[in-house]
Amino acid sequence: MARNRPSRPSRYSRSARLGELLREIVVSELARVDDDRLELASITGVETSVELSRATVFISALDEEAASAALEALEEHRLQLKQAVARSAAMRRVPDLTFALDPSISAGERVDRILRDLADEDER
Repeated sequence: MARNRPSRPSRYSRSARLGELLREIVVSELARVDDDRLELASITGVETSVELSRATVFISALDEEAASAALEALEEHRLQLKQAVARSAAMRRVPDLTFALDPSISAGERVDRILRDLADEDER
């Protein structure tokens, strides 16, 4: 006999909810990691693939040098982070973690630059 599930709609997709859970777990685990290269980096979000087999962890950093150092450190700590996800999340299969710079940060900076240029042109 089929189970009756409540008909309440979910506000977020399953992959979005999982992404937020993974972000919280990764941030919590990184707080325990003693690596100076991660001090100037922030985890901005996690996107999971539709089939939930891959997750991309997005970071931001103060400058390009800090960002590349943080990405290198995250690659080195990948196994530790994946193990933390396995311990903390009730999942059949833990997604493979990849790390990337958050594209929204550079896009926001580009919009800021354009707006400043337009304001400068108006002043002339």
